[in-house]
Amino acid sequence: MERTRELLSVPLSSLVPSRFNVRRHSLGQVEELAALIEAQGLLHNLVVTEQVVGRGRARKPKFAVAAGERRRRAMLLLQQRGRLPKGHEVLCELVPPERALEVSLAENSGREAMHPADEFDAFKALIGEGKGVEDVAARFGVSVLTVQRRLRLSALSPKLLALYREDGINLDQLMALTLSDDHAVQERMWFDAQPWDRTPIALRRRLTAGEVEAAGSALVRFVGIEAYEAAGGVVRRDLFDDGQSRFLSDPALLERLATETLEALASTVRDEGWSWVEARLSVDSQALRQFAPCANGTREPTAAEQEELDALAQRSAELDQQAQALDDAPEWSADEAELIDLEEQDIEARCKALHEALKIWTPEAKAHAGVIVTINRVGDVEVIRGLVRESDRKASAAVTRPASGTDAGDAEQSADGALSAPATPERGVPCCSDALTKRLAAHRTMALQAMLAQNTAVALASLLHVFVLRIFGGDDSRMGSALRLSPQMSAHALEAAADDLNASPAWKAVQQAKEAWCARLPERQDAWLGWLIALSQGEQIDLLALCSALTVNALPGAGAPAHADAIAAAVGLDMADWWEPTAEGYLKHVPKARIVQALKEAGPDLAGGGVEAMKKESLVIAAASRLAGKRWLPGPLRRSPD
Repeated sequence: MERTRELLSVPLSSLVPSRFNVRRHSLGQVEELAALIEAQGLLHNLVVTEQVVGRGRARKPKFAVAAGERRRRAMLLLQQRGRLPKGHEVLCELVPPERALEVSLAENSGREAMHPADEFDAFKALIGEGKGVEDVAARFGVSVLTVQRRLRLSALSPKLLALYREDGINLDQLMALTLSDDHAVQERMWFDAQPWDRTPIALRRRLTAGEVEAAGSALVRFVGIEAYEAAGGVVRRDLFDDGQSRFLSDPALLERLATETLEALASTVRDEGWSWVEARLSVDSQALRQFAPCANGTREPTAAEQEELDALAQRSAELDQQAQALDDAPEWSADEAELIDLEEQDIEARCKALHEALKIWTPEAKAHAGVIVTINRVGDVEVIRGLVRESDRKASAAVTRPASGTDAGDAEQSADGALSAPATPERGVPCCSDALTKRLAAHRTMALQAMLAQNTAVALASLLHVFVLRIFGGDDSRMGSALRLSPQMSAHALEAAADDLNASPAWKAVQQAKEAWCARLPERQDAWLGWLIALSQGEQIDLLALCSALTVNALPGAGAPAHADAIAAAVGLDMADWWEPTAEGYLKHVPKARIVQALKEAGPDLAGGGVEAMKKESLVIAAASRLAGKRWLPGPLRRSPD
């Protein structure tokens, strides 16, 4: 039976929410809907019931919206913004109260949401009609980026979009595949992959294999994406990453541009009169250990330099005060702490650069020393002056060595008593080309690897040698190793993170073990490898365990947290044996509420005595005494669940 519909025009101000509206928890944002109504008009009328509000002469008729509440709110928003007139009227269908709940349920239940793929196609069609991206974004109340993302999805392979409509691929996977504009590549990445290798992360990894991710790349920051693109380089942009990740597809071009820029900078440094100047894309600590430092003096800073140094020192002191205030605050702000830390790093780097600029060298020193122009880890130019090669150091020593007392190994005496040079090739006249020298060295290295792999004792001693040089020889050790390993000691990072670390039982235990081995080492570093080879294998393994332990870094952000947890579990680490919450080491650095919570966790009776009413300074002293020996640990130090 066909019902007669009663339609009436109702002032927007007379519309109110209805208790019959079944949609109660998903009214959502109305910005996009408001833009649609402004652009297209109200496409569907509202469903209302009549009700009277007020008493006596104040009684006024109102119309409660049983279906269309989001549309009512969107129109109110437009009216507030002056986009609809104050007396705007809305076409509504009037239903009796007994039908209102049924109508509201029918409208919401019978609605089928548009498939996202249909939405992609619709946006593509609008752009195809000549509308601009900004215009479409404004008319539909979405951002320009949203329109760009939908257009990128609409440009995917038709096979993949058809699969998406059949639920054979999800939206996250589609978004990952938009990194390529080539339909064949998109299809190959999907259809040739095993099901377990079709995660968004795996798809992105394969699509960007061999490319350079801009984020975190020192080379990209040094060269600049604009310069790279101007030279013809292609950049992939991930529209679906909030950080707008970018991938540079031509690493060779990036390196060439960086090298050219470095060479131009190096040419200006050559004018300073150094014996040699090299431009290198990167220099690690192992490479720098091949050079000896050249003696230098220091000039007085200029007025401008001194002013900047003073300003940096003042700002550093201010940051220390901010950090202390943050530690004492009831609530910890991780974002604020990170900003302070980043600014402190910038100040440290700037101070280092200023002090480096104050170094001076004599013309005689420059005559046998050189410079490396390189890129540091944050993408800035770094000029390392005053480096002396081993060959230059020996040559300089030979020039200054007296004729008498020459070692027998340095020269041979001829029949007539004259001293002749050792039987080595003359300097400057190599026995073979550089290419051949490298070729022969490669064969020798490969043979050495094959032999070393069969000799456990020497291999273990050689590995130990790398660690021992780094740990006991210090940063300025001039000895090197044939093994391409570079242990990264964690002591400095740990001390920087915890200024009370030196007083801990763990630090003392490690130092005691280190000092015991240090006392046994030969005085001369060039004798260490032979000494290590002569050790028993049991002693070698004990020393290797200590050296390996000194490289462990389980600080946040250091990487491999699961690995650190696995090591802790394997050795049975219980931090209660090594640490307790002291005032300086923990309690001063957390809010009062956390201290009280720690007392409650350590024992029901420990949180008594009015601790919650204490001032923080008194609470810290009381808590340190009460928690001593209770083996209480904060979350980060507790054992991970098995």
